[in-house]
Amino acid sequence: MTDVDYVIIGGGVVGRAISLALRRRGENSVAVVEACPKDLVENQSTRNSGVIHAGIYYKRASRPKKAQMCVAGNRLLYEFCREFAVPHAQTGKLVVAATEREVDYLRDVLETAVENGVPDVRLLDKAEHRAIEPRIAAVRSLYVPTSGVIDAFAYLEQLRLCAASHDLFGARVMAIRRAASGFEVTTRTQGRIEQFFARWVINSAGLHADEVARMIDPTSPYTIMPVRGESARFNTSTRAELDVRRMNVYRAPHGFYKDTGKAADVSFAEFKDLLARGLVVDTVGVHLTPTLDADGQLSTTMTVSPAIVTGIEKTDLRSSHTLAHYVSRVSGYFPQLRETDLELGYAGIQARLPNELDWVIEPSRGNPRFINLIGLDSPALTASLAIAQHVVEEMLV
Repeated sequence: MTDVDYVIIGGGVVGRAISLALRRRGENSVAVVEACPKDLVENQSTRNSGVIHAGIYYKRASRPKKAQMCVAGNRLLYEFCREFAVPHAQTGKLVVAATEREVDYLRDVLETAVENGVPDVRLLDKAEHRAIEPRIAAVRSLYVPTSGVIDAFAYLEQLRLCAASHDLFGARVMAIRRAASGFEVTTRTQGRIEQFFARWVINSAGLHADEVARMIDPTSPYTIMPVRGESARFNTSTRAELDVRRMNVYRAPHGFYKDTGKAADVSFAEFKDLLARGLVVDTVGVHLTPTLDADGQLSTTMTVSPAIVTGIEKTDLRSSHTLAHYVSRVSGYFPQLRETDLELGYAGIQARLPNELDWVIEPSRGNPRFINLIGLDSPALTASLAIAQHVVEEMLV
């Protein structure tokens, strides 16, 4: 049995960021257990749109962790990318109101952004919007300069190199048993069994974090709901009408009725009432996202995502939406897009927690040295360095 101070279960960006934060604190006895093989790390972190979020959607009253850690993480992520030459671009974002009714939704987003301390967000009138992006239809829009995109693969790999932890790739956690002054963690890698004694265990296992949590606490109340996000893509150089500016473009947040799945085309006041009564769910919808080329520069390819699918298995990465679906979801603000412009892209799966608006970052019940990070959906990539800072500085003490 190998003795280490810390075992981190899950080698996505949050697990790696925690490993790096521990190393910066002077901790060198860290093992990271990652289920994917080293040459094929495909997880929530890498099957990701790569958006660097600004923190404009998360209200402090209901989502305090997301509100605080996204804004802090945004700044830390840009600093990390600049220091280690991780490919990224601070493109900015437009959140558009396609109709006058949606302007009140924008004002609510602006209020949240100001409350969260997101810098330099401003509401544009139609003329100001057209000066920035004439090919996107809007009566008004929010300009969010701190949004951007990142090469998620390169970021994950740079975190791994900087952390220099003891890595187990292709390893599955088979059992965790509480022991004197710590935990015994049993892993299997291609039939080889390894055991670790660790003073601390950090459960950052993404889609499987609920299963890992139950290894030490069978009564853990959390069950992850896997949600697949599918995508399509188009090339801006195909037609002049498609040559949008290389920036994130989102529609104003809106609601969908839980019983029918149809969009709630209602005033913002009605939407708030429906949301409070639990009749709708809120969404930021399908958006346009620029991509980076092999040299780390903005390419001419834009993605259209996410097309959401629920009721799936945690490993189900099939694409099920038609190209017509993507066209219909962006037609209100990007009417010139046609099915013939599109091809299907990748799919990814988020680990969401039903009935939980915020992330779960807390010790396991009765086990203060076993830290759970469960339901870390968007914007966890953006917030990863801030999440790690919180865990290491406030919980691993």
